[in-house]
Amino acid sequence: MQGYDNDGRFPDETPVDVRYPRSKQEEHGDRSAWPWLPGSILEQCGPDEWYVCVEVRDLAVLRDGRRAPRGTASGNLYYPCCFRDSSEIRPRTASSASASVVRPEVAQ
Repeated sequence: MQGYDNDGRFPDETPVDVRYPRSKQEEHGDRSAWPWLPGSILEQCGPDEWYVCVEVRDLAVLRDGRRAPRGTASGNLYYPCCFRDSSEIRPRTASSASASVVRPEVAQ
């Protein structure tokens, strides 16, 4: 992915909270009602757009896209990524920090 000069609001690898749906039902609902989930900035890709990895184990999949069964080793998990503008990203809160794990593999 072609990088954009990061303006410093959310530097690469910064832990953040990001709005992201946990289910298809949420995905089709009101986007402003999506929960804030832990993630990290992969890169800034526009004047007000970032590529973010959502670091929630329950949303992780296997390499082939299948849902990961409980007990899958963390090294075999791929986490969803999304593009978000600044209204859908905020600095990581203490409560969401505990939900985050080591830097996950990014689903491509």
